[in-house]
Order: sequence, then C-alpha cells, then structure tokens
Amino acid sequence: MCKLIQVRYRNQRESTVDDVTLNELILTGKIKQFYRPSEGRWVDIDYDKVRMTKTSGYEGTERREHLQQKKQVQKPEGFLSRLLNRKPEEEKPLTAQDWFERGFNLLHTTGDTYEAIRAFASSLELDSSNARAYLNRGMAYERMNNVQQAFEDYSRAIQLLPQDGKLHYIRGMLLWRYGLETEAVEDMKASALLRYRLAIDFLTQKGIAYD
Repeated sequence: MCKLIQVRYRNQRESTVDDVTLNELILTGKIKQFYRPSEGRWVDIDYDKVRMTKTSGYEGTERREHLQQKKQVQKPEGFLSRLLNRKPEEEKPLTAQDWFERGFNLLHTTGDTYEAIRAFASSLELDSSNARAYLNRGMAYERMNNVQQAFEDYSRAIQLLPQDGKLHYIRGMLLWRYGLETEAVEDMKASALLRYRLAIDFLTQKGIAYD
C-alpha cells in the first residue's frame, strides 16, 4: 500500500508524496521539511543531519518498510534445499520496466492513483533515466492536486527529453490551469517550435505567435 507523507517545498507549498519520492526530494534538497507521524512533528532536513546524509540517503521510519521489502536475506543451503525452495518465476524481483508497466496500468486502466505513484517511484529508483516514468508519475500527482510535485516531475522529464514537444505541452497546460500564464506560454512556444500540433492549436486559438 502506498504511504503518503506531508512535505513542505522550498517555496512554502505543502502537499503529500509517496515515501520513495520523499527520499528523492530530501537528497535533491527540493523540500524544506516533512512530517513524521511517529514523532508528531515536522523534520527540517537542513538541520536534522542524523536522518539525512549525502552518501546513504534517508533511512528513517518512512523508508524502513520499503527498504525491508527490497532486502533478501540469503542463508547457506545445499543443492536439495535450493531445489525445494526455488521461487516460482513470477516472484523474481521486478525490473524498472516491470514497475513502470504496473504503474501505467494502475494509472490509466484501474485508476489507482496512489499505487501508481508508488510503482513509478519504484521504477525510477531502479532507473532514474526513464522520462516516461517521470511524466506518468507527474500525471498521477496532478490528479492528486499536488501541483508542485507534478511540475517537478514534468520538468525532470523535459530535462531528459528536451526535444519532446509533448512534454513541454503537458507542463504548459499544468501551468496554464493554475494561472501561471507567462510560464505556460513559454512552454507552449517551445512545444510548437518542436511541431507538436496541440501546442500549435493552443497558441493559434489564443492569438499568440510562436515563430
């Protein structure tokens, strides 16, 4: 089950993210605080050095369950024991692509937004170069009205695939919906210059030149 944690971004916005994304935000310094229910307080990552290091990452209460799931304790065993205890094929650890496909299905087929976020986060933990995982996790966060994290994920996807006009368009629409029209138009122009049709149509309807 996806565990959601309250966070405060550097721009003072508050929202919730999954526990895997929390670790990303701590390591990149994009949040100022997160709320730890077990202690009933907000943890300031700038001062709470015991719980966050650049080398090991955050491994507090919110991460423990996820990390334990990934650890596999292996005991010495003989041939017969290995044969009898052999795990079925479906129990093999999921790959980054497996997690991505699971998240995609959860988001676009079953509508389970929370679990989709967790699946995309798990995919990105194994392969942080997957722009589509960032894009789809951003869509999931946008459905949760977490505008800040949706923007962060769309921006990361654009960094990875700057020549993809669709990505600029999607981020532009997010900005437009929330009243940031100047920034939205910049994204729409970038998308239109990359010949993305929906962006061209958008700017044409608004009477905005892009070339």
